[in-house]
This record gives sequence, C-alpha cells and structure tokens, in this order.
Amino acid sequence: MSLYRYLLKSVVAPVFIATTVFISLLFGLPKAHASETAVDQSINAVQQVHRSGAETQLKVDDLSVESRALYQEYQQVLRQAETTEAYNRQLSRLIDSQQDELTSMDRQIQSLEDTDRSLLPMLVRMVATLDQFVAQDQPFLLDERQQRVARLQVLLDRADVSLAEKYRLILQAYQVEADYGRSLEAYEGEVTTEAGQRRVTFLRLGRVALYYQSANGKAGGLWLPDAQRWQALDGDENRVLKNAIAMARQQIVPELLNLPLPLPSAVSASTEGDA
Repeated sequence: MSLYRYLLKSVVAPVFIATTVFISLLFGLPKAHASETAVDQSINAVQQVHRSGAETQLKVDDLSVESRALYQEYQQVLRQAETTEAYNRQLSRLIDSQQDELTSMDRQIQSLEDTDRSLLPMLVRMVATLDQFVAQDQPFLLDERQQRVARLQVLLDRADVSLAEKYRLILQAYQVEADYGRSLEAYEGEVTTEAGQRRVTFLRLGRVALYYQSANGKAGGLWLPDAQRWQALDGDENRVLKNAIAMARQQIVPELLNLPLPLPSAVSASTEGDA
C-alpha cells in the first residue's frame, strides 16, 4: 500500500499543479496580455505530465502483475515444502520400520546359526543309532538297509546339502525302518547255512520273525536273533511256510498260519532249565 500511495502522489500532484498553472494563465492575467506561447507551453506541460502519469501507471500495473505472480509462486513453493515435509516424515517411518525388520532378521539368522550348530550333532547321532539298529536287527534286506545307512553317512559330510534336506532324508530312512514292522514281505536272496551258500526265498513277518525256504520247498529255517543262527523247520512247518510265502505274494487268500516264532532269551533260558 505504501508503494501505491507514493505512485498516486507522484501522478496526481504534477497534474494538479499543471492544471492550476493553466487556469492561472487563463483567468489570472488579462486576456489582452496572454500570449499564445505561454498557453502552448502550459498545454505541453500538462500533456507531458499526463504522459508521465500514464507511464507511471503502467509501471504500477506491471509491478502489481509481478507481485501477484511472485505471491502465487510463493504459495506453490509453500505447498511443495509441506508435501516434501510430509513425504520425509513418511520416509522416516518407513526407514525405522525397515531397520526394525533388519534387526529382527539378524536375530533370526543368529537363532538359525545356533540351531544349525546343535542340529548337526543330533543328525550324526541319529545316523549312528540307525546303523547300530540295522546291525543288531534281524538280517532281512541287509544289503539294502546297510547301503541306505552308508548313503546317509556320506550325506552328512556334504556341504552342498542343507541341514533341512539331511534331516528329511534321515527321517525318511527311519520311516522305512518303521514300516518294516507292519508288513509281510517275501523276497529272493542268498543264505549261508550248515549246508553252505544257497539261493532261497525269504519271508519277513514284520519284525517278529524271519524265515527262508529253498526253491524246492523241502528245506526251511527260522532265524533265532539271540543265538544269531538259523533253526531248521520240519516238514509240516515248511508246508505252512510255503503257503505264507504265497500269501505274501498275494497268490492265495489270507489265512491263519501256524508257524514257529523265535522265543525271547528269558523264555529260552527258562525252558532249558526246566528240561
């Protein structure tokens, strides 16, 4: 407002003075002595003042337009500053959240490393226990089971296999061993008896009993775990064993089997004492 009042005074005051001078020249002096030169000069002065006022007004208008443009630019910059500030606050919260996530991941990685250090010895013990179990169990599918344990022992030393995969394969081997106790199976193999090495058919009754029978069906045996030897079967037992092998191969319908079973150590010792 101060600039506008100053410009207004600079325009109105000269106009007012020039007008006063012009009127004085017209009415203050006798008409007979007024010269046309003085009048022309007064008119020129008034016109010059008007032109000066017009130029000044144009400058005022230009300043007004410029000031409005500057004000609009200031408002825009202010809005951008507020938007940038809000974005920075959001970005700061996001960075804090990511930092918390990184801290949590570091704790989880440390926990996994601790788990790995304790898990590997446990896997080694599991494989060793499985190896010992196979060695002390009934000698069915012995080559297959021993090879499975050997593969697990090699697997433990492989750096390109994760602990999770090693654990899965070891559990799978344990599951296979557990399934043996719930199945009836007949398979071909070789057995060493008092008569020497011979090709026979084995019958595994879960983990309860293991039998073998010759190809002609006339010779058979029952494995005695405590004595670690084969006990020969008589003729009737061999006939029942032949039917049991056919049942395992699903060649005949299931029926009750009257086969001898290995006696526990305590029962065997008691029987020998009574005798």
